[in-house]
Amino acid sequence: MAELVLRLEGVCQSYRRGRDCWEVLSGVSLTVAAGEFVGVLGDRNDGKTTLLEIAAGLRVPDAGSVWFEGRDLVCCSDDERAELLGDRIVWMPNKDFAGFEVLEYVALPLGMDRGCGDMRPADDRAREALKRVGAESCEGRDWDDLSDWDRLLVTFARGYAARPALMVVDDLLDALGAGGRREGGELLLALATELQCGVLVTASNMATLLAAHRVLRFDGDGGITQTTTNLHRLPSRRAAS
Repeated sequence: MAELVLRLEGVCQSYRRGRDCWEVLSGVSLTVAAGEFVGVLGDRNDGKTTLLEIAAGLRVPDAGSVWFEGRDLVCCSDDERAELLGDRIVWMPNKDFAGFEVLEYVALPLGMDRGCGDMRPADDRAREALKRVGAESCEGRDWDDLSDWDRLLVTFARGYAARPALMVVDDLLDALGAGGRREGGELLLALATELQCGVLVTASNMATLLAAHRVLRFDGDGGITQTTTNLHRLPSRRAAS
């Protein structure tokens, strides 16, 4: 069986507004293996972003455990979780990064530990990543000037450059047309296979997740259930170490 990168067990998360309290996630459990592309389908306000923030270590759940490479992120310090982000875990939010130049955006996490040192190795790795995803023409351009498709490719390049164990992708593909969703999903699958990293993606449209090995769905009560398994896409099985 392929080595597990991520395992959520019994995750619960509630929000309070005044005297009102509602449970967004209720006993959610899921796994993502090395080289596996797992999609989570849900409607707006189902808790997709909350789920991914917990999976990426950005948020600590009210209850449950979040195992990443054998460590429970719930028990880690804020500093320990921050060290994983951008390195072993890449968070890809549906967000505008206005003001960034493309190469700077892709290379910045790679050079953060260099302080004011030489950024050339990080820039070279960023260029390699842009070329890998087909976005080399975006170098030298500003984020504001990119099309939605180019922004997607540049975001994927940032993830690829980090060589992570897990990519967490929040609703990035839904805004594209049918062809873009299909092509973007296929590219994510290719990156997961090449890097042997896990990929966890949320979407509101099933067509966005056609490239996934497995698709889970929010059940309307804060839980998730498996919808489909794409058997011919399952990653090659390796003995767990």
